[in-house]
This record gives sequence, structure tokens and C-alpha cells, in this order.
Amino acid sequence: MLLSIIENPTRRKILEALVREPNYPLQLSKELQMSQQAIMKHLKVLEDSELVRSHPEESDRGGPNRKLYVPTSEFTIIVDVGPGLFNAEIVMPEDTDRLIEASNAPVEPQGQMIEKDLKEELDRLRGTILGIDKDLEDLHAKRASLIRLKEQTLELARRFVENSLENNQVRRIIYESIKRPSLSPQQIGRELGIRDETISDVMEEFGEIGGKHRARE
Repeated sequence: MLLSIIENPTRRKILEALVREPNYPLQLSKELQMSQQAIMKHLKVLEDSELVRSHPEESDRGGPNRKLYVPTSEFTIIVDVGPGLFNAEIVMPEDTDRLIEASNAPVEPQGQMIEKDLKEELDRLRGTILGIDKDLEDLHAKRASLIRLKEQTLELARRFVENSLENNQVRRIIYESIKRPSLSPQQIGRELGIRDETISDVMEEFGEIGGKHRARE
């Protein structure tokens, strides 16, 4: 659902503008050079999806109340696509907080906002963002390397399963258990739309890969 909503470039521009500062439809219309009617249509989609919310404010010109829109959601969408890999997941704030706690690496702004010369403070903020961007680039490079390794491993798994098993449904179950070893048999059944009994029978015959992996750990 989120992918279908934010694939629209206009909605992405609206979200980008609202993240920068809360805004009114008329202001967004002028900034994005679109009709106010079109802006309102996209805002309704975003609000229905709980990505933004609005509240009325009195007009400073004595007219009717205006709607002020603000962003409300925080999430990260990750999509990996390759010849032997497709993965789409959403990382929510609670997941990020859990990972930060597990890494023992608290994330805090570098330094405190204090009153000082404007140019000096702006230079400090730019430097902080530059350092963060460099760290993110390093993480992206490492992630890209791991994704390539995962893709190669899954391709080996696909060939092995295809050459070793004749039944297509069994191949799907075993491949899914390799591709996502943390899933339980019940979760695999839901992902593939296959009955739990069938999953259990296959796993009993070929072994619950995720369970064996966790047992060794």
C-alpha cells in the first residue's frame, strides 16, 4: 500500500514539502505549480493512509478556517531486486530503535544547538550532515556487497533445489525456507498460500532449516 502511494512523484513532492514545514493546500499549490484541486486530491490520499494529518486554523485575513497539513508517519522502505532476488520490506521506528539498542550505538545529534554566529552555526550543521552522508554511503556500499553475496547464494540454492526435487510445491516450500530461514512453518504457509499440514509434512521430511540453524547457534 505504501509503495503504491509514494510511487506518485507529486505525492512525494508534497511529503517533502510538509517535512520541511507544515503547509496549507494553497501554499503547496503555488510551490508545486499545480491546481489546488489536484493538491487536495493527493492530500486526501495521504491523509486516508495516515501519512499526514490536518487540523483547522483561523485565517489571518478573517476568512474561513484553513487546513494545515503535517506529516505523521516515519518509516523506511527497502526494495532489493536482482536476477535471483526480490525483497521488499518496511522498517518502522520501533524496529530501528530495537536495532540501535542492540548495537549499543546511541544515535544523537553531534553537539548541541547553542546561540552563536549564524554563519558558524550553519557551517557546523552542514559539516554534521556531510559526515552523516559519508557514513551512509559507506553503509550502502557494504549493504550492496552483502546483497550481491545473498543473491549468489540464493541462485545456488535455487539450482540445487531445482535439480534435487521434482515436485514444484515442495521446491517452493524448501526454497522459501532457505530464502527466509527465520520464518516458522506456519509463516511459510501464509506466505505461499499453502496449508500448514503440507508445510509440516515437507519440513518433517527434509528438516526445518530455520530450526536447525537456530539450534546450532
